[in-house]
Amino acid sequence: MNAAKSGGRMVARRHGGAVPCRGAASAVPSATPATPQHISHYLAHNPTVTWEALSASFPSAAAAAAAPDGYVDAVLLSLARNPISSSSTETIAKNAHSFFHWSAASSPSPHSLRSYCLLVHLLSRAALIRHASVLLQSAITRNSPSPTSHFLDAFFAAYEDSGTAATTRGLHLLVHAYAELRLPEEAISACRYLSRRGVTPSLSAFNAALHAAQRTGMFTVAWEVFELMTLKRVYANQATVELVIGVLSREGALARTAALVGRIHGKKCSPGVVAHVALALWIFEEGRADQGVLLLRRMLQRNIVFDDIAYSLIVHAYCHIGELKSAHEQWDDMVRRGCHPNAFVYTCLIGAHCRREGGVSEAIQLLQEMLSKKLKPYDATYSHLITGCFRQERAEDGSEYFDKMLEEGLVPDIGSCNEILEALCGAGEVSKANELVTAMIDKGIVLGQDTYCRLIDGYSKVGDAQGVVKIYYEMEHRGLTHCTEVFTCLIRGLCQCGNPKEAEKFLSVMERKSLVPTSDMHDTLISSYCEKGNTKRALRLYDTMITRKETLIPSADTFMTLVRRVIKVKTNCSLDT
Repeated sequence: MNAAKSGGRMVARRHGGAVPCRGAASAVPSATPATPQHISHYLAHNPTVTWEALSASFPSAAAAAAAPDGYVDAVLLSLARNPISSSSTETIAKNAHSFFHWSAASSPSPHSLRSYCLLVHLLSRAALIRHASVLLQSAITRNSPSPTSHFLDAFFAAYEDSGTAATTRGLHLLVHAYAELRLPEEAISACRYLSRRGVTPSLSAFNAALHAAQRTGMFTVAWEVFELMTLKRVYANQATVELVIGVLSREGALARTAALVGRIHGKKCSPGVVAHVALALWIFEEGRADQGVLLLRRMLQRNIVFDDIAYSLIVHAYCHIGELKSAHEQWDDMVRRGCHPNAFVYTCLIGAHCRREGGVSEAIQLLQEMLSKKLKPYDATYSHLITGCFRQERAEDGSEYFDKMLEEGLVPDIGSCNEILEALCGAGEVSKANELVTAMIDKGIVLGQDTYCRLIDGYSKVGDAQGVVKIYYEMEHRGLTHCTEVFTCLIRGLCQCGNPKEAEKFLSVMERKSLVPTSDMHDTLISSYCEKGNTKRALRLYDTMITRKETLIPSADTFMTLVRRVIKVKTNCSLDT
């Protein structure tokens, strides 16, 4: 009933004042008790409710709404539990929406979180998505200081209290709301929360969370969303695949992953296959091989990936965690099912054998078998062999594979490059390590601090102080010397070469760069001066540390080294006199 047509009564304006009413008498007299049951009945049985009609029909409701007794909650809960027909859901939701804002304007205290949640479910049930979204985002923002779990509990409790009249539409909308607010971590938390309570988020909800994670650069969260939706058997559509490919592209891994898939299958595969392969690889990198294998088997059942790709990745998973027996069993099963071995599977097995003590011989046999089947080794294949040979003191074989890799124009990725450098430098093959770095630079690969620091360690091991300094200046030229770790490596290397005087010069260089020398640096210099017999300079550095007691604290080993050196000097002086 529209109270604006009531005759002989004054109707409150929305922003104060009063105007006389015209029209027929209202069917709801002004003396109507302002109880939650009467208000909910009124809202449920009037086609359109206005603020003026509410003020005229329930003049005492505003004061009641301000009381701390859940008055508004009771009205909205009564409406939410009302098993209404589909034709009237929109009208009741709109009336509830009007009542919500009217009571908020009439009360000095804000609505409770429960009121927001109940109204969102009412609006969602009536498919008034835009209104529900705005209200839900407002509720999330208002309650942002509270833990996410508190909001999720309140929202799900409102859904359960609504009874049989409730729909899950509002629950899915919750994930969308977090995504729209660019809160991907909260969105994935909502997805997990709903899943634990038997409500699987919709595909559009998962896509919204994935989109939020992608555009905020939270790629780990993006992979978590993609994993969860696949585990819950909510299978990707074109929009999902495009979002995942976008994540891969922004991570700089798209070309590498697509090349890997092509190497396994022998030809280019669809973006959907690439996306799901990337998911499996991410799970393996997280150290969760069992979950990754289980997910691959589910993908295989749904024909999301090809047989040879799934089995190859399972072999890779077992090799990655060092379970060679399981890897070979899976490989045999792969061959029995008619899948042809590929370069990727051989490379995985070669790498696993090279990491095992004394396993290089088996790795070399696998390479020969690989070549006999006309499969071409690639950069990772050679990287495993080079690293394994040099670490297991088969320098001649390692040098042969190193030269062959460079002859074929292959260079490893940064991770493999660092492993090779470490193995080469550990074996004293600094010239080959430097050659590899040069080849990487020629290929346009940008090297980081870790790579150059490994090269410094290599020159240090062979006692080439000039080589250490040369690498430093190359790093300086490339703008890679603005951190303490680089100078720690440099000073340690020069001291290892027996040149603490040259190393000490770089303390001044650090100060010019506004970097603070560490206690470890001074400890290294003091120990090196003691070894060189320069007790005077060692004591001076120790005094410097003591005067800067708030930042530099000598280690016990350094103190004892210095004490032994001073005692030795005094003993020698006594003997001389």
